[in-house]
Amino acid sequence: MKTSRGLEVRTETPSSPEEAAEVMRTLGESGTALRPRGGGTKFGWGEPTEVGALVSTEVMSGIREYNAPDMTAVMGAGTPLAAAQRHFAESGQMLALDPPLGHAEAATIGGIVASNDSGPLRHRYRSARDLVLGMTIALSDGTLSRSGSRVIKNVAGYDLAKLLTGSFGTLGLIVELIVRLHPLPPRTVTVVGASDDASALQQAVLALSQASLEIEALDVSWQGGHGRALARFGGVAPEAQADVAHELMENAGLGVTRHDDDDVLW
Repeated sequence: MKTSRGLEVRTETPSSPEEAAEVMRTLGESGTALRPRGGGTKFGWGEPTEVGALVSTEVMSGIREYNAPDMTAVMGAGTPLAAAQRHFAESGQMLALDPPLGHAEAATIGGIVASNDSGPLRHRYRSARDLVLGMTIALSDGTLSRSGSRVIKNVAGYDLAKLLTGSFGTLGLIVELIVRLHPLPPRTVTVVGASDDASALQQAVLALSQASLEIEALDVSWQGGHGRALARFGGVAPEAQADVAHELMENAGLGVTRHDDDDVLW
């Protein structure tokens, strides 16, 4: 397989945490520079100058345990986020992560956590670092290290999962994750405000953030002299809060539209 720099390197594809640990030990003892790889959607991010081998997590895929009442799940690092979301949705739940490339079938939970990649849902549910309850990692000496548990309020020991989240594989290879889930909103409404005036857009976003609104997701963009703010609301009856957001955006001078069928916007 080639790296994003076009270099041909060998690829190791372990099928279990134990195999991954053995691969890490072998590469470590030989002094081979390695790079973890999930689905490859962020393969060009922070690539090292020297790579002797790629270690792919794609085979370590699947939901190992799913406790719907406790809203927790144990997944292999190679599990595609899109596939996991479809599975959780059957029980009215979701993993509150929506990174820009998260809808791609290839994007894996391990890669998303390793890069701490987040999207508009971060406004309410925070980042990947806050949704990981625990993880298993393979270290360069072949050790399998486990941190955290399936309990949301767990204060025992160091929270190494937070340290590993966003480390881009520099501290170890993430092979398994325990994640916290949230209820999937039964309905959603998105209010979109647009303006060519950057100060008006800023005023609208400030008003939204200071209002007593439970915004599900928030996204602000500015490109080519045109700005846009999207505020999504979810629940049984999200229209009331959407009406308030609509008024706040209009008062700031934005052109406003509301979308009940809003999945395409996100």
